[in-house]
Amino acid sequence: MIKWAKVLSTSALGTAIAFSSITTSHAAEMKTAKAEATEHVSISQAQAKGIALQDCKGTVTSTEFKQESSVYVITIVTNNLEQRIVEVSASTGKVVKKQEVKLWTQNQVKESVSKQYKGAIQSITFNKETREYTLTVVDGKVEYTLTVDGLTGKVIHENKKELQLMSEQKIKEAIVKQYSGYVYSLEFKESASQYVAVILKNSTQYTVTLDAFTGKVVNTSQQEVKVLTRQDAKDLALAYICR
Repeated sequence: MIKWAKVLSTSALGTAIAFSSITTSHAAEMKTAKAEATEHVSISQAQAKGIALQDCKGTVTSTEFKQESSVYVITIVTNNLEQRIVEVSASTGKVVKKQEVKLWTQNQVKESVSKQYKGAIQSITFNKETREYTLTVVDGKVEYTLTVDGLTGKVIHENKKELQLMSEQKIKEAIVKQYSGYVYSLEFKESASQYVAVILKNSTQYTVTLDAFTGKVVNTSQQEVKVLTRQDAKDLALAYICR
């Protein structure tokens, strides 16, 4: 029994030594591979961004390091609203690859949204960081705030809310912001949900139509008017009294 125990013990010891050698060897290989990979990276992420922006002006929206090919993949939205994907070598700092992806233009987005939503597009803005358009569309009493993917043109988010009629005071405040004149008259057209204001400024009369829910100017016209002098006012008053 003792002899068998010694044999088994010796065998187990040999297996342990062999396993230990394999583990040590593997760890050494991993360490060497890691060291080699580190040696190939002489360009920092910040430097890679700067190199990419020199090659393509715009805003960096994302940066990724691909270890297997030792390159930085940098996504840029240009000032002309085009998306460029630039690959910069992490070892040499050279641009090794460029790819251009066309973003949707404002007109294309407006046209697409107009086919899906009735009403008027009040505003449209573009976020370079997210590559998304934000639009405000008003359809009667309803206002939609839409988020559109700049790469696909698809509506990815919709917020809908019911609008309330603006009071005459609020409408007057909206008018004063745009026209620094005297609001001579203000009339509410219920059938069209609009306010019609007549504004006098110097020798000009403005007739302005505004949306009763948003206060936005729908239509405007102007005409020259004669401003009465003091003498004209006196003559008119006397003519009225002497009738």
